[in-house]
Formats: sequence, C-alpha cells, structure tokens
Amino acid sequence: MKRRGARRANQFQLEPEVCTDGPFKGYSRLDWINSAAKKDLNLKFSHLMHHLSEENLVQAFRQLDGSKAVGIDQVTKSEYQKELRSNILQLGDEIARGGWRPKPSREVLIPKSNGGTRPLAIGCLEDKIVQNLVAKVLEALYEPKFHGNNYGFRPAKSTHHALVHAYQAIGQRAKSCTVVEMDIEKFFNMIDHDKLMSFIEKRISDNHFLRLIRRLLRNSILSVDGEIKVNEMGTPQGSPVSPILANIFLHEVLDEWFATNWRQHGEMIRYADDAIFIFEDKVQAEEFKGALKARLELFGVRLNEDKSGIVHFHKKSPKGDIPFLGFVFYWGRQRLVKTVLKVKTAPKKLAAAMQRFKEWIKGYRNREKLSVIWKEIISRLIGHYNYYGVSTNTSKLNHFYYQAIREVFKWLNRRSQKRSFTWLQFQRKLYFNPLPKPPTEFDMIDITQGTDTKMKRKPRSRMREIRTYGSVRSRGRQLPLFT
Repeated sequence: MKRRGARRANQFQLEPEVCTDGPFKGYSRLDWINSAAKKDLNLKFSHLMHHLSEENLVQAFRQLDGSKAVGIDQVTKSEYQKELRSNILQLGDEIARGGWRPKPSREVLIPKSNGGTRPLAIGCLEDKIVQNLVAKVLEALYEPKFHGNNYGFRPAKSTHHALVHAYQAIGQRAKSCTVVEMDIEKFFNMIDHDKLMSFIEKRISDNHFLRLIRRLLRNSILSVDGEIKVNEMGTPQGSPVSPILANIFLHEVLDEWFATNWRQHGEMIRYADDAIFIFEDKVQAEEFKGALKARLELFGVRLNEDKSGIVHFHKKSPKGDIPFLGFVFYWGRQRLVKTVLKVKTAPKKLAAAMQRFKEWIKGYRNREKLSVIWKEIISRLIGHYNYYGVSTNTSKLNHFYYQAIREVFKWLNRRSQKRSFTWLQFQRKLYFNPLPKPPTEFDMIDITQGTDTKMKRKPRSRMREIRTYGSVRSRGRQLPLFT
C-alpha cells in the first residue's frame, strides 16, 4: 500500500502533457479543450485560467518573433530570455492573483496606398506573451465553430486557399454570375467591445478569463503625439489576439447570418473583413447588398463604399473585374480562342510593390556591401513570387522582375560619383550571380486544380514524341527522324 501511494504521489510531480503535433504543438492541454469543443459546438467553458500556466507562457514566449519592434519598455526577446524562469514565474503569479494589467502600447502609423495611414499598436514583450497565449486558448475553443469559407488568420488556411475557392465558385456560375464585393471601413478600429464580449460570453463563462480579455481590449495606447488614450473601441492591429477576436465578431455578425439566410442563394468567401459574395441571380445580389449594409450597421460597422459594390461578371459579357486579396479576377483569352477565368496582380498592388522596391534600393544602396545587398534583393524577389506566383499571372511577375532589374542597375550605379557597372558588366554580374526569375507555369501555385494549390505532377515531356531510337552508343549510326 505504501508503494502504491508513493507511485500516486510521484504522478503529480510529473510535468504536464503537451501536444506534440498540430496547431497547439508545445502547449499543455490546449488540444484537450479543442477536442471537447469539436464534440459539442455549443459547449460552454467555465474554467480556463489554469491554461495560462507557466509552461504555456514559456511556449508562447518561444513563438514570438524576436525581430519585431519593441514596445515602450524597450525590452527585447533576447534580454527577456536571460532571466526567463524568474520573469515567467513573476508573470504567472501576477496573472493568477488577478493583478496583471497590460502596459500602454506604442502607436505606429503605417502609410497606405490611398494616402491615409493605418495605426498599429506595438505592445510590450510581456503583453505579447499573454496576448499570444490568450489567442491560442480562443483558437482552441472557436476553431471548430468557424465556417469553412472563412480563411483569414486560421491554421492551415491562407489567401491562396481563398483564391482557389473563389475561382471555383465563379467558374461554376460562369454563364450567370453576379459578385457583391465587401470591405468594412476601418473594421478593426470600429468593433464594439460590449457586443464582442456578449458573443464571447456565449462560449465562455469563466469571469476571470473574460476580465482578462476586457483588459486586453481596453489597453491604453501611447499615440505618436505623446498622449495616452484609453482604447474604448476596436481591437488594435498589431496585437496577437486581435485577429482571433475579429474572427469571433464577424462569425456572429456575418458568417452565421449568411449561412442561415442566404446560403441557398449564393456563396461567400471571406478573409478577415475582405469578402466576396457570388450569386447567379442579379436581383438576389442587389437585395443581398441592401440587407448586408443594414446588418453591419446594426452592429456598429459600415461598408467602405469605395471598395464595395456589385459586378455583373458573366463569361460572355463581363462588366468589370473582381479585385480580391491583392489579385484581380478577369475573363481572358487562352490561345486566342477560348475564354477562361484568369487571375493577375492588381494594378495598384503591382505599382505599390515596384515603388516600395525602388524606395528600398535607393535608401539601402550605401548601407551595406554589395554582397549583402544582393542577398536582400534575392529575398525580396522570392517573397514577391511566393505570394503572387499563381497560375495565369506570368506576365505581371515578369513585369515586376524586369522593373526590379532596371532599378537595381540604376541605383547601384549611383553609390558614388563613379559608375559601378556598364550594362555589359551588369549582365556579366547577373550571369555569375543570377537573380531569381519568376517561376514557370508548372512551378506556380495552381489555383485551377481544386483545393490542392500545388500541381501533383508535371505533364509528360514532349521530348518523347521527337526522340530518336536506339541506345546512346548507336545514336550516331541511326537514321535521323527528320529529313
């Protein structure tokens, strides 16, 4: 009996089990509540604070990107890691006692292509740790409830999956297609806290966890003018918990409403606040837009009229194109005969990408050695290809590549008063140190082949048709295939 009791006591001294696979890898017991949430979509969770344990806080710290901007405390990830155990113990104790409160976030204004600015809230390192862990807990609870047509900020989903879905939905309604475009004006800054918390309370009844979410929402912000203001509206962009809270809000406001009232008439593809609704009937599409505007205004948000509208996108007589996630859907010619649905980089996005590359190479050309600059050029080109490298977009990728080559030649020759290259010398540089060219059609992300965004195999080589017969040794003695 003593031996059994000792064995039972030792079990409590073991470290808690952690998930070793999936989106909750490294976290303790988050996969348990995720499996419970899958079994019962209406289950209400009443005890969640124990998931903000020291082990999970350490894992949330490890997943932070150390290269991101620091908050007002100027603490970096490497500095915090020097005393990681004591820092995490102190942070976990403050959370358990209910005394933890986030520090003010630092506001950064990011310029937009239309001339405006987008405010980002840069939190302190400890605040990011807590926000990251709270986001993981909410993801475990809400991921089973989210609809499949929601692709924004979700595990194993991306913008390319949304493009595949949109391509299929438009292609199935090619003969009679009407698309309603939706973009919510300043969505992240206009979310009502009380309405959002009422949605969360349907799934969570733990008052301590709900209070923690309210503190994250109402976190004060240090503006660029030096004034500290309390955030009474919206979920500040730049916070790790902001995407999942935005998804929860739109799930209740938009996704559930569309699935209940309009799913039998059309199809929705949404990425955050950017969505398109595809209908076959023009009258139903116009009726839906009016209902959509009223639905959003009921919850305190409104449509951006400049980016929202109705496009009659019939295959034979399309009246415009469909911008979506930096791309444009349009009906184009294939081999001068067949009309097919194509995708290309949106003109404004392409112009903005080329302008950013020009400003970067202009300001960076004298900061580093040429070898370092060359590696950075390669990484920027590959980054552009990874996102915009989809099928039927070859011409726009080539446009960006050759424009980048021209800018590199121009600004590297202005590193000093003496020219660095002639054009022939620059071509020789490209020959021995080539910059990555756009991928070929078979290496691109194929959005026309269903949900699998990669081609499973390349087509058979045409060399089989023109190959001569015989072995390599007898090749010189055989008759030519063409005379």
